Amino acid sequence: MRLGMYSVEITRPSVEEVFSEAARLGFEEMQFDFGSVGTQQLPDEISPELTARIAAAARTSNIAITAVNGTFNMIHPDARIREAGVSRFEQIAKACSVLGCPLITLCTGSRDTQNMWRRHPGNDLPDAWSDLLHTTAELVEIAERYGVFLGVETEASNVVSSPQRARRFLDEMASPRLRIIMDPANLFHDGQARLENSYDILASAFDLLADDIIAAHGKDIREGPGISFTSAGRGIVDFDYFVGLLKSAGYRGGIIAHGIHEEWEFPGTVAYLKQVLSRANT
Repeated sequence: MRLGMYSVEITRPSVEEVFSEAARLGFEEMQFDFGSVGTQQLPDEISPELTARIAAAARTSNIAITAVNGTFNMIHPDARIREAGVSRFEQIAKACSVLGCPLITLCTGSRDTQNMWRRHPGNDLPDAWSDLLHTTAELVEIAERYGVFLGVETEASNVVSSPQRARRFLDEMASPRLRIIMDPANLFHDGQARLENSYDILASAFDLLADDIIAAHGKDIREGPGISFTSAGRGIVDFDYFVGLLKSAGYRGGIIAHGIHEEWEFPGTVAYLKQVLSRANT
């Protein structure tokens, strides 16, 4: 398994410098966000020149772009906003062939109109689920056209809030284009982030989703009554156990370090995760 990072967690004036710094830190893969090049996460238009420049920067730094963010609020209450997200999403799908990237990440969304990562009681209502399926069907059609996969995570704040709902989502969509990004920190809900819970929570998620994993995140969560994410090795997730579950599931992709809030955290996070991966590879 190789180690990757999330592009927006490094801030540099140019895309070339983002990739150069990622390589210097020891990363070999990247989950790329168009916000890293001074544009919107989902731009209205992506020029061929910009896409070529990103691809060249990745090649020069020997970093594989293994995922590109395509997140928008897939269950926003306003259908016009959802449709605008679908339209912009297609720009990401077009760019993926030039970037050599097989995967676009999604946010299943929230009924919150201001923040797609914020919990809303309407997320659990049948109409939210119906909107999710409708939006996803449109994205699947685009994914089939451009030959990419769609990656979803369980997020306590989103409509797909648990491994059980993720399993239902995959089964109802029944599309080989739709896969799981396994993020161990995202499996916890309020009141669950305790060390004694962590092993059962991870094992239960893999029991339901192991066969559908296409990517993995190296993000941690602090012990406490709420949800407080942090970088790997600073919370309650046992990453040796997590990587062991990935290996048992037949996963052979990389791990994207995530949850890094300050750049001083990078060296320690890289060292920690490389030790975990080294033990797993022996």
